[in-house]
Amino acid sequence: MILPHQSNSRISPPSEDENPEELSQMLAGRPYHSWDSYIGRIRDAQAREVWEINQIIDMEPRMKAMRDFIYMGDQVWIAQGFFCEYGFNITIGEEVFIGANCTLLDVCPIKIGSRTMLGPNVQILTPAHPVSPEERNGLKGKEWAKPVTIGNDCWLGAGVTVCPGVTIGDGVTLGAASVVTKDVPSRSLVVGNPGRVIKEIKADGTLEPAC
Repeated sequence: MILPHQSNSRISPPSEDENPEELSQMLAGRPYHSWDSYIGRIRDAQAREVWEINQIIDMEPRMKAMRDFIYMGDQVWIAQGFFCEYGFNITIGEEVFIGANCTLLDVCPIKIGSRTMLGPNVQILTPAHPVSPEERNGLKGKEWAKPVTIGNDCWLGAGVTVCPGVTIGDGVTLGAASVVTKDVPSRSLVVGNPGRVIKEIKADGTLEPAC
């Protein structure tokens, strides 16, 4: 069995009294206990690092520090107020801008394509919980996660929420405050809660009603 830290060098190894099983389940998208001590230690260390990086005013040194825990291409710019849970589950392409106060809950992988822009207060979410309160059982129940993929050349307006398991194609525009609950085809304009495709974006930039 390959342990998480053996397949990803950005994950710290467990101590002698920590069991990597729950983290392995988490990374595989299977139900796991989020309050496991090993996962909690990794999450706490990441929270401290993100907080410290957010105190760096100048963009270039801030981005240099972020590259220590997020996989990203060239010319990626992330504004202050950024939050993620783990960092090692995030992959960002080239020429990407992420606006102020964005949240990426990367329990499962989050992939953001090149030349994509996120407005302020965008939330990209991978974790999910049981609908049943008995199964959820407060903090005692298990949760799981589903990966999110965002294509190249997308624009997510201010306050957009992308829900677990969603794949967004290339060249998509999501209107401000949209809540995206299902996959979005390439070159679509999406608005609303829940988000719905209202226009197709043609190659010449014109818009046509969605079929």
